[in-house]
Amino acid sequence: MINFLIARSFVSQACQRRSRLGFLHPNASHIFNSFSSVVKSSESAKPKQKKVHESSTVSYLMNSCGISPKLAFEVSKKVNLKDPDNPTLILNLFKSYGFSNSQISKIVIKHPSVLLTQENILLPKLKFFESIGFSRSEIPELLTYNIRLLVWSLRNRIIPGYEGLKSVIGDNHEMHTIISKRKGWHFLHYDVKNLAPNLKVLRELGVPKSSLNVLLNRFTSAASVDHAKFVEHVKFAKEIGVNPFRVTFIYSIHALSMTKKSTWESKLDIYERCGWSRYETLSAFRKFPYCMLISEEKITSTIKFLGDELNLSSKDIVRSPAYLGYNLKHRIIPRSSVFKTLRMKGLIDNDMPLFSLIRLSEEMFLEKFVFRFQESAPELLNIYLDQLKHSPEALKSSSV
Repeated sequence: MINFLIARSFVSQACQRRSRLGFLHPNASHIFNSFSSVVKSSESAKPKQKKVHESSTVSYLMNSCGISPKLAFEVSKKVNLKDPDNPTLILNLFKSYGFSNSQISKIVIKHPSVLLTQENILLPKLKFFESIGFSRSEIPELLTYNIRLLVWSLRNRIIPGYEGLKSVIGDNHEMHTIISKRKGWHFLHYDVKNLAPNLKVLRELGVPKSSLNVLLNRFTSAASVDHAKFVEHVKFAKEIGVNPFRVTFIYSIHALSMTKKSTWESKLDIYERCGWSRYETLSAFRKFPYCMLISEEKITSTIKFLGDELNLSSKDIVRSPAYLGYNLKHRIIPRSSVFKTLRMKGLIDNDMPLFSLIRLSEEMFLEKFVFRFQESAPELLNIYLDQLKHSPEALKSSSV
């Protein structure tokens, strides 16, 4: 029992971690020597000056920004604070908006040049976020997790991007919900002019609002592609039978936006060489669109293992094509070993599919299929860990 508890603790902890001078003036030698001494003197003074600046910058970062000595030294390589007046003005401005010391430290570490920003550039940004509904208690968290907002131009990027997205969303409350999230401003990385016409296509098709939000929040790159290309992706997904009323439709558009036509045909050929019909491949895509983004080696090795070791046919895999997305070495093989042992001992129903074990989180899998049977099958944990080669990092692997 003690060994079991130790092993369980081990697994639990594991689940949670680059001259020439001949023709010169007769006095040239004297002049040259004098000049050399001046240069040498000047050069020897430069490192000292640099060290003074570095030292004062490190001290300021430590004393005024609360940054550790080691990090302060690293940050000082990126910014030189010759005059503390402006940095202090910026720090006071942050504090007046409710930024905590830890939030200020985090911002300075990631974007040290913010201390050199002029107040007349930073203040309008803070006021803008207030004007669109962010309270002074929300602004610090917003900018801490979206530090690029401190870098991007307010007039040329932030405001046009915001207005472009708002024209698509419409609802102020929903707009605030989207941009309040950590990655809510991710859309500013892309050209927002295509968002409105692209989303209009989906709305006319009857795509649910919840799916549109997934597209905007998670796959902004796919939502922002050239309109003609976007229409092509939507049309193709619909033609091959992807249901526009399910969120999988959004995943399919994202997958298609990342797949060239030549790559698509190549993947069809790979699945065909694995014994799949074109109908089966398209059926798998309808359920798990990312099956067309997986490498040839991963496709063939996963299908071969599932067929050779578990006697799963192409039809079996197509029923749960997400098999193909999981890591073979660190997830499928170790869990299949537990699965086979449980089935051999009659501890689980013979009709239970392997995917019931594969899809679970690590913690849930261990609780439900390993620790639960510790008395009747105490070897399960060793079998599982042996397949993982006792690697804590392997326990963290879930999918590729």
